Amino acid sequence: MTYDRTDLLRLRSELVDTVHKFGPVLAEGTAEGERARRLPDTTVRAIEESRVARLWTARAYGGLEADVRTLSEVVKALSHHCPSTSWVVNNINGSNLLAAKFSQAARDEVFGGGPDTKLASVFAATGTAVRTDGGFLLTGSWPYATGILHDDWAILVARELGPDGQPVGGLSLLVPVSDLTIEDTWRTVGMRATGSHTVVLRDAFVPAHRVISAEAQRGRENTTDTSLPPLFRTAAIAAMAVICASVVVGIGQAALAHVVDKAPGRGIAPSRYTSQPGSQTFVSELGRTALTIDAAELHVDRAADVLDEAARAATGLPDTELLRIRGDVGQAVNLVTVALDELMWAHGAAAFAESNPLQQYWRDANTAARHAMLNPRIGRELYGGAFFGLDPVVPSL
Repeated sequence: MTYDRTDLLRLRSELVDTVHKFGPVLAEGTAEGERARRLPDTTVRAIEESRVARLWTARAYGGLEADVRTLSEVVKALSHHCPSTSWVVNNINGSNLLAAKFSQAARDEVFGGGPDTKLASVFAATGTAVRTDGGFLLTGSWPYATGILHDDWAILVARELGPDGQPVGGLSLLVPVSDLTIEDTWRTVGMRATGSHTVVLRDAFVPAHRVISAEAQRGRENTTDTSLPPLFRTAAIAAMAVICASVVVGIGQAALAHVVDKAPGRGIAPSRYTSQPGSQTFVSELGRTALTIDAAELHVDRAADVLDEAARAATGLPDTELLRIRGDVGQAVNLVTVALDELMWAHGAAAFAESNPLQQYWRDANTAARHAMLNPRIGRELYGGAFFGLDPVVPSL
Protein backbone atom coordinates (compact mmCIF):
# COMPACT_ATOMS: atom_id res chain seq x y z
CA MET A 1 0.00 0.00 0.00
CA THR A 2 1.27 3.49 -0.86
CA TYR A 3 -0.10 6.94 -0.10
CA ASP A 4 -2.03 8.73 -2.82
CA ARG A 5 -1.44 12.46 -3.16
CA THR A 6 -4.46 13.39 -1.07
CA ASP A 7 -3.30 11.12 1.75
CA LEU A 8 0.17 12.64 1.65
CA LEU A 9 -1.16 16.19 1.79
CA ARG A 10 -3.34 15.24 4.75
CA LEU A 11 -0.40 13.56 6.51
CA ARG A 12 1.83 16.59 5.95
CA SER A 13 -0.78 18.92 7.37
CA GLU A 14 -1.38 16.70 10.40
CA LEU A 15 2.33 16.38 11.16
CA VAL A 16 3.04 20.09 10.80
CA ASP A 17 0.09 20.83 13.10
CA THR A 18 1.49 18.29 15.56
CA VAL A 19 4.90 19.94 15.48
CA HIS A 20 3.37 23.29 16.38
CA LYS A 21 1.34 21.62 19.12
CA PHE A 22 4.58 20.35 20.69
CA GLY A 23 6.38 23.59 19.80
CA PRO A 24 6.23 25.15 23.29
CA VAL A 25 7.85 22.01 24.77
CA LEU A 26 10.65 22.15 22.21
CA ALA A 27 11.18 25.89 22.63
CA GLU A 28 11.23 25.60 26.41
CA GLY A 29 14.06 23.08 26.14
CA THR A 30 16.35 25.16 23.95
CA ALA A 31 18.21 26.90 26.80
CA GLU A 32 18.82 23.61 28.61
CA GLY A 33 19.92 22.01 25.35
CA GLU A 34 22.43 24.82 24.76
CA ARG A 35 23.89 24.40 28.23
CA ALA A 36 24.01 20.60 28.25
CA ARG A 37 24.92 20.25 24.55
CA ARG A 38 22.23 17.61 24.15
CA LEU A 39 18.47 17.51 23.69
CA PRO A 40 16.54 17.53 26.98
CA ASP A 41 14.59 14.39 27.89
CA THR A 42 11.34 16.31 27.45
CA THR A 43 12.31 17.07 23.86
CA VAL A 44 13.19 13.44 23.13
CA ARG A 45 9.80 12.38 24.49
CA ALA A 46 8.12 14.99 22.29
CA ILE A 47 9.95 13.60 19.25
CA GLU A 48 8.56 10.16 20.02
CA GLU A 49 5.05 11.29 20.87
CA SER A 50 4.79 13.44 17.75
CA ARG A 51 6.03 10.55 15.52
CA VAL A 52 8.37 12.89 13.61
CA ALA A 53 11.28 10.43 13.79
CA ARG A 54 9.20 7.74 12.03
CA LEU A 55 8.66 9.47 8.69
CA TRP A 56 11.30 7.46 6.83
CA THR A 57 10.72 4.19 8.67
CA ALA A 58 8.91 1.34 6.92
CA ARG A 59 5.23 0.75 7.66
CA ALA A 60 6.13 -2.87 8.29
CA TYR A 61 7.83 -1.70 11.49
CA GLY A 62 5.19 0.87 12.45
CA GLY A 63 6.72 3.78 10.58
CA LEU A 64 4.95 6.39 8.48
CA GLU A 65 6.89 5.68 5.25
CA ALA A 66 6.30 9.21 3.97
CA ASP A 67 8.12 11.06 1.19
CA VAL A 68 10.83 13.71 0.92
CA ARG A 69 8.50 16.71 0.71
CA THR A 70 6.63 15.63 3.84
CA LEU A 71 9.79 15.39 5.93
CA SER A 72 10.98 18.70 4.44
CA GLU A 73 7.82 20.44 5.66
CA VAL A 74 8.14 18.83 9.09
CA VAL A 75 11.73 19.92 9.67
CA LYS A 76 10.99 23.44 8.47
CA ALA A 77 8.28 23.60 11.13
CA LEU A 78 10.55 22.10 13.80
CA SER A 79 13.19 24.74 13.09
CA HIS A 80 10.77 27.45 14.24
CA HIS A 81 10.82 25.99 17.75
CA CYS A 82 14.26 24.36 18.12
CA PRO A 83 16.76 24.12 15.26
CA SER A 84 18.81 21.46 17.05
CA THR A 85 15.73 19.26 17.39
CA SER A 86 15.05 19.76 13.69
CA TRP A 87 18.62 18.72 12.82
CA VAL A 88 18.45 15.60 15.00
CA VAL A 89 15.09 14.57 13.52
CA ASN A 90 16.55 15.13 10.06
CA ASN A 91 19.49 12.85 10.88
CA ILE A 92 17.39 10.10 12.46
CA ASN A 93 15.10 9.86 9.45
CA GLY A 94 17.97 9.98 6.98
CA SER A 95 19.82 7.25 8.85
CA ASN A 96 16.68 5.13 9.07
CA LEU A 97 16.36 5.41 5.29
CA LEU A 98 19.97 4.34 4.80
CA ALA A 99 19.32 1.31 7.01
CA ALA A 100 16.75 0.08 4.49
CA LYS A 101 19.67 -1.00 2.25
CA PHE A 102 20.76 -3.67 4.75
CA SER A 103 19.59 -7.27 4.83
CA GLN A 104 16.15 -8.29 6.06
CA ALA A 105 17.79 -9.90 9.11
CA ALA A 106 19.54 -6.63 9.95
CA ARG A 107 16.38 -4.56 9.48
CA ASP A 108 14.40 -6.93 11.70
CA GLU A 109 17.09 -6.70 14.37
CA VAL A 110 17.23 -2.91 14.24
CA PHE A 111 13.56 -2.02 13.86
CA GLY A 112 11.91 -5.06 15.43
CA GLY A 113 11.78 -3.35 18.82
CA GLY A 114 9.29 -0.74 17.65
CA PRO A 115 8.82 2.29 15.42
CA ASP A 116 10.70 4.70 17.69
CA THR A 117 14.08 3.11 16.94
CA LYS A 118 16.53 5.93 16.24
CA LEU A 119 19.64 5.71 14.11
CA ALA A 120 22.68 7.91 13.59
CA SER A 121 25.03 7.80 10.63
CA VAL A 122 28.53 9.06 9.90
CA PHE A 123 29.65 9.16 6.26
CA ALA A 124 33.37 9.72 6.82
CA ALA A 125 35.33 6.47 6.37
CA THR A 126 37.49 7.02 9.44
CA GLY A 127 37.45 3.40 10.60
CA THR A 128 38.93 0.12 9.44
CA ALA A 129 37.37 -3.34 9.27
CA VAL A 130 39.13 -6.70 9.10
CA ARG A 131 37.29 -9.83 7.96
CA THR A 132 36.94 -12.57 10.55
CA ASP A 133 34.75 -15.66 11.05
CA GLY A 134 31.13 -14.61 10.63
CA GLY A 135 31.74 -10.91 10.14
CA PHE A 136 34.26 -8.13 10.70
CA LEU A 137 36.32 -6.58 13.48
CA LEU A 138 35.69 -2.84 13.40
CA THR A 139 38.06 -0.21 14.78
CA GLY A 140 37.93 3.54 14.46
CA SER A 141 36.87 6.97 15.61
CA TRP A 142 33.96 8.73 13.93
CA PRO A 143 33.25 12.42 14.66
CA TYR A 144 29.99 14.34 14.24
CA ALA A 145 27.57 11.55 15.19
CA THR A 146 24.47 13.75 15.43
CA GLY A 147 21.98 12.75 18.11
CA ILE A 148 24.09 9.81 19.26
CA LEU A 149 23.17 10.42 22.92
CA HIS A 150 19.56 9.52 22.10
CA ASP A 151 20.03 6.89 19.37
CA ASP A 152 19.84 3.11 19.43
CA TRP A 153 21.98 2.21 16.41
CA ALA A 154 24.64 3.82 14.26
CA ILE A 155 25.70 3.33 10.65
CA LEU A 156 29.47 3.68 10.40
CA VAL A 157 31.65 3.67 7.30
CA ALA A 158 35.03 1.95 7.26
CA ARG A 159 37.78 0.81 4.91
CA GLU A 160 38.10 -2.94 4.69
CA LEU A 161 41.72 -4.06 5.09
CA GLY A 162 43.03 -7.15 3.35
CA PRO A 163 45.51 -9.70 4.82
CA ASP A 164 48.39 -7.40 3.88
CA GLY A 165 46.84 -4.47 5.72
CA GLN A 166 46.01 -2.59 2.53
CA PRO A 167 42.51 -1.23 1.80
CA VAL A 168 40.42 -3.46 -0.46
CA GLY A 169 37.12 -1.56 -0.41
CA GLY A 170 34.62 0.37 1.65
CA LEU A 171 32.00 -0.98 4.03
CA SER A 172 28.88 0.32 5.76
CA LEU A 173 28.22 -1.31 9.13
CA LEU A 174 25.31 -1.26 11.58
CA VAL A 175 26.39 -1.11 15.21
CA PRO A 176 24.31 -0.84 18.40
CA VAL A 177 25.04 2.37 20.29
CA SER A 178 25.55 0.29 23.42
CA ASP A 179 28.76 -1.05 21.84
CA LEU A 180 30.17 2.44 21.29
CA THR A 181 32.29 4.68 23.46
CA ILE A 182 31.10 8.28 23.13
CA GLU A 183 33.75 10.97 23.45
CA ASP A 184 32.55 14.43 24.47
CA THR A 185 33.87 16.47 21.55
CA TRP A 186 30.90 18.55 20.37
CA ARG A 187 31.76 22.09 21.53
CA THR A 188 30.51 24.54 18.94
CA VAL A 189 28.87 27.95 18.69
CA GLY A 190 25.81 26.60 16.87
CA MET A 191 23.60 23.50 16.83
CA ARG A 192 24.95 22.83 20.31
CA ALA A 193 22.04 20.67 21.47
CA THR A 194 22.53 18.12 18.68
CA GLY A 195 25.22 16.43 20.76
CA SER A 196 27.16 15.48 17.63
CA HIS A 197 29.98 13.81 19.53
CA THR A 198 32.69 11.37 18.42
CA VAL A 199 32.10 7.61 18.67
CA VAL A 200 34.89 5.08 19.13
CA LEU A 201 35.26 1.32 18.68
CA ARG A 202 38.23 -1.02 19.14
CA ASP A 203 38.10 -4.46 17.51
CA ALA A 204 34.32 -4.70 17.89
CA PHE A 205 32.72 -7.68 16.16
CA VAL A 206 30.03 -6.83 13.61
CA PRO A 207 28.20 -9.86 12.17
CA ALA A 208 28.10 -10.19 8.39
CA HIS A 209 24.34 -9.64 8.16
CA ARG A 210 24.87 -6.08 9.46
CA VAL A 211 27.49 -5.22 6.85
CA ILE A 212 27.10 -4.11 3.23
CA SER A 213 29.55 -2.64 0.77
CA ALA A 214 29.87 1.13 0.56
CA GLU A 215 28.97 0.81 -3.12
CA ALA A 216 25.68 -0.89 -2.20
CA GLN A 217 24.96 1.80 0.38
CA ARG A 218 25.59 4.61 -2.11
CA GLY A 219 24.12 2.83 -5.13
CA ARG A 220 20.83 3.73 -6.76
CA GLU A 221 19.80 0.37 -8.23
CA ASN A 222 16.76 0.46 -5.95
CA THR A 223 15.34 3.57 -7.65
CA THR A 224 13.64 1.51 -10.39
CA ASP A 225 12.69 -1.50 -8.27
CA THR A 226 8.90 -1.64 -8.49
CA SER A 227 8.74 -4.26 -5.74
CA LEU A 228 9.67 -1.53 -3.25
CA PRO A 229 7.43 1.26 -1.89
CA PRO A 230 8.21 4.74 -3.29
CA LEU A 231 10.14 5.84 -0.19
CA PHE A 232 12.65 3.04 -0.65
CA ARG A 233 13.05 3.86 -4.33
CA THR A 234 14.18 7.38 -3.40
CA ALA A 235 17.77 8.44 -4.11
CA ALA A 236 18.71 8.47 -0.43
CA ILE A 237 21.80 10.67 -0.37
CA ALA A 238 20.16 13.37 -2.47
CA ALA A 239 17.08 13.19 -0.24
CA MET A 240 19.18 13.60 2.89
CA ALA A 241 20.83 16.69 1.41
CA VAL A 242 17.41 18.21 0.71
CA ILE A 243 16.28 17.65 4.29
CA CYS A 244 19.49 19.12 5.72
CA ALA A 245 18.88 22.24 3.63
CA SER A 246 15.23 22.31 4.69
CA VAL A 247 16.31 22.63 8.33
CA VAL A 248 18.27 25.76 7.42
CA VAL A 249 15.39 27.18 5.37
CA GLY A 250 13.07 26.69 8.34
CA ILE A 251 15.47 28.63 10.55
CA GLY A 252 15.44 31.51 8.08
CA GLN A 253 11.65 31.53 8.05
CA ALA A 254 11.56 31.55 11.85
CA ALA A 255 13.99 34.47 12.02
CA LEU A 256 11.95 36.45 9.50
CA ALA A 257 8.76 35.84 11.47
CA HIS A 258 10.45 37.09 14.65
CA VAL A 259 11.68 40.30 13.03
CA VAL A 260 8.26 41.01 11.53
CA ASP A 261 6.51 40.35 14.85
CA LYS A 262 8.78 42.70 16.82
CA ALA A 263 9.15 45.45 14.21
CA PRO A 264 6.12 47.65 15.17
CA GLY A 265 7.44 48.04 18.71
CA ARG A 266 11.03 48.80 17.76
CA GLY A 267 12.56 52.06 16.62
CA ILE A 268 15.60 52.57 14.40
CA ALA A 269 18.59 54.14 16.17
CA PRO A 270 19.82 56.82 15.78
CA SER A 271 16.95 58.03 13.56
CA ARG A 272 13.62 59.56 14.61
CA TYR A 273 11.74 56.43 13.56
CA THR A 274 9.94 55.07 16.62
CA SER A 275 8.46 52.11 14.73
CA GLN A 276 10.43 50.21 12.14
CA PRO A 277 7.57 49.80 9.62
CA GLY A 278 7.43 53.60 9.43
CA SER A 279 10.67 53.53 7.49
CA GLN A 280 10.30 52.80 3.79
CA THR A 281 13.94 51.69 3.77
CA PHE A 282 13.16 49.10 6.46
CA VAL A 283 10.08 47.67 4.73
CA SER A 284 11.80 47.62 1.33
CA GLU A 285 14.84 45.80 2.68
CA LEU A 286 12.60 43.43 4.62
CA GLY A 287 10.71 42.65 1.42
CA ARG A 288 13.98 41.86 -0.34
CA THR A 289 15.07 39.60 2.51
CA ALA A 290 11.73 37.80 2.58
CA LEU A 291 12.02 37.14 -1.16
CA THR A 292 15.50 35.73 -0.60
CA ILE A 293 14.14 33.26 1.96
CA ASP A 294 11.23 32.45 -0.36
CA ALA A 295 13.74 31.67 -3.10
CA ALA A 296 15.63 29.35 -0.76
CA GLU A 297 12.41 27.47 -0.03
CA LEU A 298 11.62 27.19 -3.73
CA HIS A 299 14.97 25.48 -4.29
CA VAL A 300 14.38 22.81 -1.63
CA ASP A 301 10.75 22.34 -2.65
CA ARG A 302 11.76 21.79 -6.28
CA ALA A 303 14.42 19.28 -5.29
CA ALA A 304 12.05 17.39 -2.96
CA ASP A 305 9.30 17.23 -5.57
CA VAL A 306 11.67 15.96 -8.27
CA LEU A 307 12.89 13.18 -5.99
CA ASP A 308 9.36 12.20 -4.95
CA GLU A 309 8.00 12.15 -8.49
CA ALA A 310 10.84 9.93 -9.68
CA ALA A 311 10.31 7.58 -6.73
CA ARG A 312 6.58 7.31 -7.42
CA ALA A 313 7.23 6.58 -11.08
CA ALA A 314 10.16 4.22 -10.37
CA THR A 315 12.13 5.96 -13.09
CA GLY A 316 15.22 6.96 -11.19
CA LEU A 317 16.97 10.24 -11.89
CA PRO A 318 19.82 10.99 -14.29
CA ASP A 319 23.02 12.37 -12.82
CA THR A 320 22.23 15.76 -14.35
CA GLU A 321 19.15 16.08 -12.11
CA LEU A 322 21.05 14.91 -9.04
CA LEU A 323 23.79 17.44 -9.76
CA ARG A 324 21.16 20.16 -9.99
CA ILE A 325 19.79 19.05 -6.62
CA ARG A 326 23.22 19.54 -5.08
CA GLY A 327 23.19 22.99 -6.63
CA ASP A 328 19.71 23.59 -5.22
CA VAL A 329 20.61 22.71 -1.64
CA GLY A 330 23.82 24.72 -1.69
CA GLN A 331 22.07 27.75 -3.12
CA ALA A 332 19.27 27.44 -0.56
CA VAL A 333 21.56 27.52 2.47
CA ASN A 334 23.68 30.28 0.96
CA LEU A 335 20.58 32.43 0.45
CA VAL A 336 19.44 31.82 4.04
CA THR A 337 22.79 32.78 5.56
CA VAL A 338 22.78 36.02 3.54
CA ALA A 339 19.19 36.71 4.60
CA LEU A 340 20.00 36.10 8.26
CA ASP A 341 22.73 38.72 8.18
CA GLU A 342 20.20 41.16 6.72
CA LEU A 343 17.68 40.29 9.44
CA MET A 344 20.26 40.91 12.17
CA TRP A 345 20.85 44.39 10.70
CA ALA A 346 17.13 45.00 10.39
CA HIS A 347 16.34 44.05 13.98
CA GLY A 348 19.26 45.98 15.44
CA ALA A 349 21.95 45.34 18.03
CA ALA A 350 19.44 43.67 20.36
CA ALA A 351 19.55 40.69 18.00
CA PHE A 352 22.81 39.66 19.69
CA ALA A 353 21.40 39.51 23.21
CA GLU A 354 21.52 36.00 24.64
CA SER A 355 17.83 36.29 25.43
CA ASN A 356 16.99 37.02 21.79
CA PRO A 357 16.22 33.95 19.63
CA LEU A 358 17.68 35.69 16.57
CA GLN A 359 21.25 35.15 17.70
CA GLN A 360 20.58 31.43 18.11
CA TYR A 361 18.91 31.21 14.70
CA TRP A 362 21.95 32.98 13.24
CA ARG A 363 24.43 30.66 14.98
CA ASP A 364 22.52 27.46 14.27
CA ALA A 365 21.87 28.19 10.60
CA ASN A 366 25.45 29.19 9.92
CA THR A 367 26.70 26.04 11.63
CA ALA A 368 24.31 23.72 9.80
CA ALA A 369 24.98 25.41 6.46
CA ARG A 370 28.63 24.35 6.70
CA HIS A 371 27.73 20.67 6.53
CA ALA A 372 29.80 19.09 3.76
CA MET A 373 26.68 17.92 1.93
CA LEU A 374 25.48 21.52 1.60
CA ASN A 375 28.69 23.25 0.44
CA PRO A 376 27.39 26.00 -1.93
CA ARG A 377 30.65 26.28 -3.84
CA ILE A 378 30.82 22.58 -4.55
CA GLY A 379 27.10 22.60 -5.39
CA ARG A 380 27.64 25.30 -7.98
CA GLU A 381 30.61 23.43 -9.44
CA LEU A 382 28.58 20.22 -9.68
CA TYR A 383 25.62 21.93 -11.33
CA GLY A 384 27.77 23.96 -13.69
CA GLY A 385 29.77 20.89 -14.69
CA ALA A 386 26.54 19.08 -15.57
CA PHE A 387 26.10 21.37 -18.58
CA PHE A 388 29.36 20.07 -20.04
CA GLY A 389 29.20 16.42 -19.01
CA LEU A 390 32.11 16.80 -16.60
CA ASP A 391 32.84 14.02 -14.12
CA PRO A 392 31.35 14.91 -10.72
CA VAL A 393 33.90 15.91 -8.10
CA VAL A 394 31.70 14.24 -5.46
CA PRO A 395 31.49 10.42 -5.58
CA SER A 396 28.02 10.06 -4.06
CA LEU A 397 24.96 11.84 -5.40
